[in-house]
Amino acid sequence: MVGNPPRPTAISNLALTYRCNSRCSTCGIWRMGEPQRRELTAGELHGFFGENRGLLSGVETIQLTGGEPFLREDIAEVAEAIWSHIPRTFVWIATNGSLPDTIRGRAEEMLETTPTGGLGITISLDGLGETHDAQRGVPGSYALAVETLTGLSRLREEHPRLGLSAGMTITPRNQGEIVPVMRVAEELGADFTVRPANVSEAYYRNAPADGEWDTIRLADSLRAVAAHHVRRRGLPRATPAIRFLRGIMDYIASPRRMLSCSAGSSSFFLDPCGYVYPCLFIGRALGNIRDSPFADIWASEAAEAARLKVEAGTCPGCWVECETMREIVRDKTGLLRTSLAAAISGSTMGIGVSRSS
Repeated sequence: MVGNPPRPTAISNLALTYRCNSRCSTCGIWRMGEPQRRELTAGELHGFFGENRGLLSGVETIQLTGGEPFLREDIAEVAEAIWSHIPRTFVWIATNGSLPDTIRGRAEEMLETTPTGGLGITISLDGLGETHDAQRGVPGSYALAVETLTGLSRLREEHPRLGLSAGMTITPRNQGEIVPVMRVAEELGADFTVRPANVSEAYYRNAPADGEWDTIRLADSLRAVAAHHVRRRGLPRATPAIRFLRGIMDYIASPRRMLSCSAGSSSFFLDPCGYVYPCLFIGRALGNIRDSPFADIWASEAAEAARLKVEAGTCPGCWVECETMREIVRDKTGLLRTSLAAAISGSTMGIGVSRSS
């Protein structure tokens, strides 16, 4: 056991299920079969948060994901379990948006019980129409995702604290539709986020996306997204997002970690069956909360070894918001450089084609 391990400030991903009704080309979770018999129940999660209320009291954000998390009929109970023990936690839910009525109904149920924390929902939009459907592997999925986004936008009129965003995973296949998708999100009053398809043998169970990147066109699109953020928020508040966008170009040129990381220290990944991992990209579990108390897992030699691996930069590397944005926000020097580059370069926002491209 390790004395005085760091206290987590986020559960970067709490996967409620590996079941999924999409067939995405960028993710192989849907090929895993049906392990729902082993999924943690809402009651088990209530116990987990209750037993670890002290250790998890500093957790500010939890992302509920899957698979498709809204396939869990008890997702509202899970959210209530979180808020009953750490009420100031902001819960984000990432969904493919394929169940419009279900998602709106359960979101409304959760909003009725949200305490001082909050609720946000991100709907995947990976292109317009057929482009989205092709990447998601299900005909008609774009129309359902837009219907979900529209319904949640209307729900936010009654619950203005509801966070709402459209998230796009970019590949060579859909790289030309970043700006059009951003405009759809803007029309529906949603924020817009974009990230490159990441490879994870442990979680996504995928391979690198096929095709060639048009890096010049991609840089132009990301500059448009950066300008969009500045218009909506102003440069100071948009600077972390601009830094993330700049990193996309570097990651595509050479997939690697470009910032220090605190996965396994500041955050962890809890899978549907109770296994604890440092993140989505390190495939060796630290333990299972059904077999051992989380406090013991978190203070174990395995957890400490994982932290040292991450600190040394020998992890697989990633460029996803759930693991990267907290490091961007902490890097005050990097934020200052990004802000100055955006201000000086004007319309280019300091986003250019990586030298490695």
